[in-house]
This record gives sequence, structure tokens and C-alpha cells, in this order.
Amino acid sequence: MNASDFTKYLQRILAITDTGLTFTKDPFDCERYEDLRAILSDILRETTELKQEEVTELLRPTSAYATPLMDVRAWIVEDEKVCLVRGQGEESWALPGGFGEVGYSPTENILKEIEEETGFTAKVERLLAVFDTNRFQLQSKQYAKFVFECKLLDGRFQENQEIADLQFFSIDQLPALSEKRITKEQMEILWQVYQVQREQYID
Repeated sequence: MNASDFTKYLQRILAITDTGLTFTKDPFDCERYEDLRAILSDILRETTELKQEEVTELLRPTSAYATPLMDVRAWIVEDEKVCLVRGQGEESWALPGGFGEVGYSPTENILKEIEEETGFTAKVERLLAVFDTNRFQLQSKQYAKFVFECKLLDGRFQENQEIADLQFFSIDQLPALSEKRITKEQMEILWQVYQVQREQYID
């Protein structure tokens, strides 16, 4: 079994135990699901580089039916260069955005993220892509990554609690990317969709 398959199996077992603990009424089933999560905890500690607090957070029950999470990203181009941001204390770069928050639609989420991270108001032009992180940046949880083409309106960038820097880069001169957030392959797909060289991308 390769590492990719192993991670996907862990995802599925976590999701099954989450859903089981949320909906079962049988105390014996609850005990079995808790036992499974204890075993998972041991496996994660032995086979990954996650810290104890990261393992604890990963295994925290969701109290809901387990589903993929939502990530939203902004594709902003000016003078044929793409906007990237660098987080505080980080060396790598990513498209502006983050996890979707409850109570906001995907487009509301990305406009909120843009303003918080860049200081600009913006408008959404179109949806370029929906990526499955299991295909591009496999990690402990699965995300649906929505990438919207956006246009900056009013504002000015200032370093803030989240973001240390904002710059525009040519697609062929990209800096080191935060690959859990965006990969070079995804950037190339987005550029092709933006340039109408291929259709909207949806996993």
C-alpha cells in the first residue's frame, strides 16, 4: 500500500467514526467507535510527523455527518501577473483565501477573505475551478477547493496579523508555493482556464 492510499483510508475511517459517534444511540457502538479512534491516534503518532496537539485536533469529533471541507481561493491577475500572498512566519506563497466559514456562501467567503488578507474590496467574475485536494495535495482531511477569478476594487495592502506580504508574479516565475494550499500544477491549470485555453476545471 502506498502512502497516498494509506492516507485516504485514514480519512475514511475518521469520517466513519465521526458519523457513527454523531448518530448512534447504542452505547456499545459508541464504545467501539471510541476504540477505533484510539487505535487511529496510535497509528497517526507512529506513522506521521504530526505533533500530539495536531493528532488531538484531527481526532476531535465533528458532531455532524462527516463531509469534505470547503476552501476558497482568489485568482487575481493584473498586467498578466498573478496575485500571491505570504503568511506571517512563512517562506512560501499561495493564492489569497482560506477555509469557508459557516453562514457565508462560497462567493461571500472569498470576498471576505480577500478583504481580510489584502485590504482590498473586490468582485467575483467567475468560478475557474473546483479542485479535490485528494488529487493534488493529499492531507489528513479532504477539501473541495473553489477558485474564483476576482477583480480588486478599492483598498491598499498593509501587512496584517495573517499576511506578511502581497506581490504579483508571472506564471513562469512563481516563487516557492505553499503546496498544501496551491500547487504548481493547479496554478498552470488555472492560467489555462483564465486564458480560455481550456474549459472550467472541475474534479
